[in-house]
Amino acid sequence: MEGFNIMDILNGTTTAAATVEAFKDVKLNYLSIIATKHNKYSMEEIGELATGIHMAGELQQPLVLGKIGEEYWLVSGHRRLEAIKMLVNEGEEEFAEIPCRYRDMTETEFRMQLLIGNTFNRKMTDYDRMTQAAEWKEVLQQAKKDGTFKPEKGTRTRDYIAQILGVAPATIGDLERINNNATDAVKEQLKEGNMKLTTAAEASRLPEEDQNNIAEAVAAGEDVKSEEIKQLAKEKKEEEHCKATMDQMQETVSDTDTTEEEKENARRLHVLKMLEKYYIYMSEDDLRCLDAMLEDCKRRKREYALEDCGVTTCEQLLKLTTGRT
Repeated sequence: MEGFNIMDILNGTTTAAATVEAFKDVKLNYLSIIATKHNKYSMEEIGELATGIHMAGELQQPLVLGKIGEEYWLVSGHRRLEAIKMLVNEGEEEFAEIPCRYRDMTETEFRMQLLIGNTFNRKMTDYDRMTQAAEWKEVLQQAKKDGTFKPEKGTRTRDYIAQILGVAPATIGDLERINNNATDAVKEQLKEGNMKLTTAAEASRLPEEDQNNIAEAVAAGEDVKSEEIKQLAKEKKEEEHCKATMDQMQETVSDTDTTEEEKENARRLHVLKMLEKYYIYMSEDDLRCLDAMLEDCKRRKREYALEDCGVTTCEQLLKLTTGRT
């Protein structure tokens, strides 16, 4: 396979040139044609197609194949091949030999030809784009290793995929994040069209349990906004930071608390743990009082230019334990 220009793919000239110039005619038994797992075409209305082929007396549009080694792999004509199988299974043996067009290909080139058909010959959903982006990335990376794809200096593979799929590079980043990090439940809601791309992308940043809760809410008909998920992710990050801070403080506190730093950390840790333990018993008035105390503490810090004594951590803990912002 010679090196290719990505614009050939975008303009459709790669497929057109190959069809006109490089393919050879051959007649093959349907059993010798391999339909790979990479096909994404719809397999609906095969019966109607079989009836049409039977009425015509033959398959009038040849299948398009790639010859990989000694095997013939199906590039285009998956529904026609299924219709032929249906006719032969019904006893119409005269349809077993199928007119085809083929050319020699590497496996990488075959996958690219199949992707071109899947990408440009049908309307895609966000879920389709997610799977297509992953496949294009895999194929282009392999083509780069083969030396058949030579990207321009400074241009990322993501940029080429964005051109092919007709979206912004940032969208490809979202699609990759969903494909790599989203739970099956989130992907299913995206596939069903119940969840927007931006919502799924934000959800994929969260732990699995939170993702599944969001997917469940969406499945139940709730309109979960991406901004709401961003806020949840922010709170989760603050929660993790707060816990990490307390763990770090715990490590610096010894049994004897002999140094001034250890004594200070022990006091801070004691206050935070007390808040964590007893916040559920606090009334709204208590919480408002605590808010006022935090504000007063910050005011004093500004006035006296004191170093941080844990106010930020307290604020984070307050948000964590009360759900308040």
